[in-house]
Amino acid sequence: MAFKIELFVIDMHQSIHFYQEILGCSLMKQGENSALFKNEDTFLLLTGESILDGDHYFRKRNLANKGVGVELILSVDDVNDHYEQITKVAPKVIESPIKHQSWGATDFRVIDPDGYYIRVTSKG
Repeated sequence: MAFKIELFVIDMHQSIHFYQEILGCSLMKQGENSALFKNEDTFLLLTGESILDGDHYFRKRNLANKGVGVELILSVDDVNDHYEQITKVAPKVIESPIKHQSWGATDFRVIDPDGYYIRVTSKG
């Protein structure tokens, strides 16, 4: 089973930069209003919110509250390395610093350009 996630974004260029250059996700293909990232069994599709018509469910629910109550989790091989890299290139995206959690994982949180909340965590 593969899990696929679609995020609607305001600025495609800015979002691609964030996921590719800051988080290190692999860009598979890109169109005018979309970009597809694939890492292992996870697919992340970014779609420009401008394609949504006025009747779309998301338009009716207020796009200003994107991702409220949702935490995306990115598992990486070396969470410390990811944290160091992000603090060098984009420290403002870090919402909470790296921490060893009581359940055994080490993680930190970042906020993407559209306000989506992402936990970057150690694998395992």
